[in-house]
Amino acid sequence: MTISKSGFQSLAQSVVVDPQRTAEIEFTLISKLERTDSVEVQASAGVEVAQTSSTAMNLNPQETKLLPSRPATITDMLPLVPGVVRGSDGEITIEGEGEHRSALVVNSTDVTDPTTGRFGLSVPVDSVESMDVYKTPFLAEYWRFTSGVISVETRRGGEKWHFELNDPLPGVRIFSWHLRGLRDSTPRVAFGGPLLKNRLYFHEGFQYALYKMPVRTLPFPHNISKSESVNSFSQFDYVFSATHFLTGTYHVAPQHTNFVNLGFFSPQPVTPSFRASSNLYTLADHLALGQSLLTSTVSVQSFVASTRAQGAAAMVLTPTGDRGNYYLSRQQDASRVEWLEALVRSIPTPKGTHTFKFGTTVSRTNSSGDLAARSVTIQDAAGRRLKQIDFTAGRPFHRTDVEIGVFGQDHWTIFRNLALDFGVRTESQDLSHSLRLAPRVGFAWQPFKNATTVVRGGYGIYYDRVPLSVFSFGSYPEQIITSYGPTGNVIDGPRRYLNIIETFSGKRFMFVRARTHPGNFAPYSRAWQIEAEHIFSPKVRGRVNYLVNDSGGIVVLNPQVVRSKDALVLSGNGNSRYRQLEFTAMLTPRSGQKLFLSYVHSEAHGDLNDFSRYLAEFPSPVVQPNRFSALPSDLPDRFLAWGFFPLPWKMQFAPIVEYHTGFTYAPVDAAHNYVGTPYSDRFRYPKFFSADARVSKDVIVNEKYSLRFSLRVLNATNHFNALDVHANTGDPQYGAFFGNYQRKFRGDFDVLF
Repeated sequence: MTISKSGFQSLAQSVVVDPQRTAEIEFTLISKLERTDSVEVQASAGVEVAQTSSTAMNLNPQETKLLPSRPATITDMLPLVPGVVRGSDGEITIEGEGEHRSALVVNSTDVTDPTTGRFGLSVPVDSVESMDVYKTPFLAEYWRFTSGVISVETRRGGEKWHFELNDPLPGVRIFSWHLRGLRDSTPRVAFGGPLLKNRLYFHEGFQYALYKMPVRTLPFPHNISKSESVNSFSQFDYVFSATHFLTGTYHVAPQHTNFVNLGFFSPQPVTPSFRASSNLYTLADHLALGQSLLTSTVSVQSFVASTRAQGAAAMVLTPTGDRGNYYLSRQQDASRVEWLEALVRSIPTPKGTHTFKFGTTVSRTNSSGDLAARSVTIQDAAGRRLKQIDFTAGRPFHRTDVEIGVFGQDHWTIFRNLALDFGVRTESQDLSHSLRLAPRVGFAWQPFKNATTVVRGGYGIYYDRVPLSVFSFGSYPEQIITSYGPTGNVIDGPRRYLNIIETFSGKRFMFVRARTHPGNFAPYSRAWQIEAEHIFSPKVRGRVNYLVNDSGGIVVLNPQVVRSKDALVLSGNGNSRYRQLEFTAMLTPRSGQKLFLSYVHSEAHGDLNDFSRYLAEFPSPVVQPNRFSALPSDLPDRFLAWGFFPLPWKMQFAPIVEYHTGFTYAPVDAAHNYVGTPYSDRFRYPKFFSADARVSKDVIVNEKYSLRFSLRVLNATNHFNALDVHANTGDPQYGAFFGNYQRKFRGDFDVLF
């Protein structure tokens, strides 16, 4: 028998049929590899759930752009996902952990900074075709994470040229009924189409962003943090045939921010300025070989970053606010060259269909730079000196690392209602002198014949990358700490703290083998989840999920005494745990209407002295003894709702409503020692509530272009959402919360061609 269907590879198969019986013959067709535009069609009946063990929250950028948050990049879209929160410091947290514990993958390429592991300035939203957010996927193809994976596919040019201009007009600031200059300017341009008909296609997403962000806890005009960036993503696709095409991309993103982390306790002179630039080139070849698909990808990335102070004055920390200038200057360059190969093949057998995927990754990273630090003085509220932190001269550093990964996985559809995922990958990292094995298994089971219910689950082992900043720690400036009494006399020190990278010599995780060498770290997590999803009707879909993630081997920094010498020791013995119960629902009452609802109850605990607090772009000069407690991102309860609803006169209404428990904070005394248990439930911000909305209307000017006018309201209920807290016991206002962004109205328009 020969089976053929448009868009699929033809399949010929010999069969033997008993004429006395009815025969059932199963064929598995492989999609032809060809460039197409996608159209989403929602059926009115007979909708089935996906039969896969690893589900992702999918975000459609064309929809999210209509929301009042107006996301401009990938990271701006992430807080729309249950379990993903933007912390009080502005960093994205997934499963209670920072960006350095998750993977950001664009077109199968890791785009995180190899020095810090953070996301940086991500791809413009106008260049995104789709974005999937996985929490512990049971697929062996993903690596370099212990919390979550963000997988992004970018847009290709279509058969016809299109042009889109968003936010062309700048926002202005009005203060006391007077115009006080620009507030922001964020024009975005997206265009694409065929350069050679049926052969070469192009798409470009370009964004310029200027933000002059006011901090409500400081007086105008000394409350402005200014950031400026350019974000460009270009993509070319060349189609050789229906089974072979080539994709090339170029992403460039320079940025500059002055007065970073500006706040009441860190006024403008104390804050640093930050300048960075990243470049990414990728070339991917996609080739269909009979029943197989081979993808080969090569990427070259470069990162440049510098941190500078506003002046040369010493930094002074007091209970009521800091003075002087930021203590640290940094210049750092990094690069990554990566080669990926992946082969997918589907094989039907009498016992079910196997879809195999095998792949390899070879990555070479480099990091070089130098740091310089100036003295930091800690004073009490009366101005008496309590501590003095001096620094030795740092040394220039250069580190080179090679990572190799090999994986294999099988999606086995045993029956029409049962599928299993098996996979394993091996990873090695030269600088950590470790070899790691990561087995993963998952299942998807449809218990009822109508295929509207699926039960999923799985268990997996995951390993985090160890960023190059960890291996450069020995070259950083070393601290010399002197403590003073009430009369100014020296009561301790000066003590010099050596920078030491520990050799892990304890009991290893069972799937890790490592040599005895400084920095032989292998951060890992063991995660499992169980999930049930049901389609109640074509208009209502619901899901409940329970997730457990236990991590170990985390790199932490802790003051210790080593061989009778004081030292700041980087060790690989940190731990964390995360629990999450999630309820989500998707409602589509009518055509054009969509409502997403979610409630997450979670618990995030771990060691506080994660290396990222002290080795990232803006480290703290004070290193407290490590503690295991609730993490700063711990949010026991969070409710989120967003959606789209058509209104009369062809208007669109898009709301976002969010409620969550307040973030935790850590009280300290005048000498910056913890008071009580840091980040415990006793020390939380007030509950957060925000209701935002956007009303938009498209006005057709002619058949070629239209205008989209919109009006936004932010914090419509004018709820008090505290921005800061007096957390130092030496502060006369200790325990008081303050600062709030009040209700705002903003208008904008876009041009669509």
